[in-house]
Formats: sequence, C-alpha cells, structure tokens
Amino acid sequence: MHDASPITSAANPRIKAAVKLRRSRERRSSGLFIAEGPREVSRAIASGLELLEIYLCPELLQSQEVGADLAELGPDVRVFNVPESLMKMLAYRDKPEGIIAVAKQPKWSADDLSDILKQASTPPLLLIAVGTQKPGNLGAMVRTAEAAGCTAVITAGAPVDTFNPNAIRASTCAVYTLPVICMPDDEVPAFLNSQNIRVAATTPGPGASLYTQADLTGPLALVIGPEDTGLSDAWLNAADIKLAIPTLGRTVDSLNAANAAAVTLFEAVRQRTR
Repeated sequence: MHDASPITSAANPRIKAAVKLRRSRERRSSGLFIAEGPREVSRAIASGLELLEIYLCPELLQSQEVGADLAELGPDVRVFNVPESLMKMLAYRDKPEGIIAVAKQPKWSADDLSDILKQASTPPLLLIAVGTQKPGNLGAMVRTAEAAGCTAVITAGAPVDTFNPNAIRASTCAVYTLPVICMPDDEVPAFLNSQNIRVAATTPGPGASLYTQADLTGPLALVIGPEDTGLSDAWLNAADIKLAIPTLGRTVDSLNAANAAAVTLFEAVRQRTR
C-alpha cells in the first residue's frame, strides 16, 4: 500500500482544488471527477481509470478491501491522510465513507462510437436518452444498459453530467466503462442513419406496437424520451419502430424512463439470445 502523507489544513491547494470538483462546471472544465466511497474507488482502479490523488480518513474507512486495491496503484498516484473535518469538506454525501479519489474522466465522442460500431462482432444495441436532466436517472439507465450488454449510451439534448456523484452511484460505476456520448438532439437521428441502425422509439401514443411483438434484433437504437413530455414529433417521425409498454393501472399511463429502458432493453436481449 502507498505511503500516505498527511494533510490537515483546509487551505491546502490540493484540498481547495478537490473541493471545487463538487461543482459540475469545474468537472466539465477540468475533465476530472471525484470517485467517492470504497466501491466507487475500487471500481475506478479496476476499470483502469487514471487516478491522480486519493484521500483517506482512517477513522471513517470501514472497508478492508480498499488496502489491496491501493496496492495496485501506480507510483504516480498521490495518497493523503486527512482528518474527518476535511473528508466532510471533500465528500458529496452527508455521511462520507472515508475514501475519495480524484480521477480523469473517460471521454468518448461520436467518432469513437463510429469506430466501436465498425469493430463490433455482434449487432449493436444502443440506448438513446433524450432530454434526461437528472444525473440519478441517467445513472440508472446506464446501469441497465451495461447489464443488457449495450454498445453505448447517447444522451441527446440536455447535457446531463455523466460524472455527477449521483450518476456514478446510480450507475454502480457503469459510467466508468460504458461509453456515454452527449450529442445535440437533432444530430442523433442522422448519425444512427449513417450507421444503418434502426430507431425504436418508446411512446404511449397511437401507432405503436406492443414492445414484445416488435422485431428488436439486428442493429438497434432504443430511444427513451423525457418523463414529462415524452418524445418529440421529430423523434417519432424518425423512428422505424414505435414501441408501447402496456400499463394496467387506472392512474398511471407510463413508466419512468429508467424502468421503460429496462423493460424494452431486456426484451431486445431476450429476442437476441433465444
């Protein structure tokens, strides 16, 4: 395990810089993020992300597995011991778990996705999250997409922060490894068309087929719209297939975005593996 140097002052420049990463604007401009908690740090190490610094508070750290993970770090990663007061300054959660890492965000672009699609050995399955604004909702969808074996997730429209702590936690760290690409809403259909990927749009509106009766095999992009307004006419017109998920209750006419993604993605998985 790395030797840890002590930091005790909130005026320390490293502490000041790390605290700024609590803000989305700073994460975007710096390309860095904070992995907070034993699971998040351990999975960052296992995923091969580039870690810069680790802050430990032995009084709060209860996991016995972290030590073995830290032994795998390269020599360039600095490890610091901090008191509980500084850990609470650094942490996003109300009850910090005693370890925080500063790491570089993995970056993926549309060009990267094009290369990934060219190299794919099986028909690609993409999840398109349109207008998703809450990081926790995006994280939940990325978790489902990773579990379903999706090639990538595209966030269309709202520039939701993929490395918001809530997104990381809700994704169970899937945002570390599954490509998540943010693209302008009006550019995504043209990109999918250029890749010969069919578009399946979820909608409770007219003209939709029951999701279990539609053909979800082959190259496919499943499009999930905003929970309040649903997909725009532009998206519905761009769709090759419209999917409906039946609801049986009297006061509910649709599922939330993450649940709708789970239901339809795993129907695609079922069809592809039968």
